[in-house]
Amino acid sequence: MTGALLALALAAGGLDQEEWQPPPPWEEEDGEGGPRFFLSAWGGEALDDGGGGASHGVLGGELAWAAFEHLDLGLAGYVYRGLPEAVRASTPVALVRLIQRYPTRHGVEATFAIGVGAARPDDWVAWLQVALGVRVTFGPLFLGGEIAFEQYDLLRLTGGLGVAF
Repeated sequence: MTGALLALALAAGGLDQEEWQPPPPWEEEDGEGGPRFFLSAWGGEALDDGGGGASHGVLGGELAWAAFEHLDLGLAGYVYRGLPEAVRASTPVALVRLIQRYPTRHGVEATFAIGVGAARPDDWVAWLQVALGVRVTFGPLFLGGEIAFEQYDLLRLTGGLGVAF
């Protein structure tokens, strides 16, 4: 019995590891390299860490271009409702975002994004963002979630729906 198990272990150890593993899901079968654009719609809340813990609604959208294999360059626009520094009911925010995608398991990607842009709570001000997220793909569609640290001590929690083409 021990000899048979040893022979089986030696035979299995001699196989090339790449022969039996399926290719990762983010690699295209036809060699086209995958989608080049990502269009997303975002919605959620921004929690105000410095102003008594209030929350502010957030809606937005993003168009990102896959500049490199796992690195995207995006243009994002958001509208924040009821920021304490704002003189208007809604504050527009425009950002240029650099998004690094990390393929993990079948159809799941982790993301890290840095955004730089401007917002207009009263007059135009610089706006910075650092975000961590996840995407779950279903063919060309994907669901996403992000947690972002932003200007004015805001912690933004958003969910999104998108399409890759």
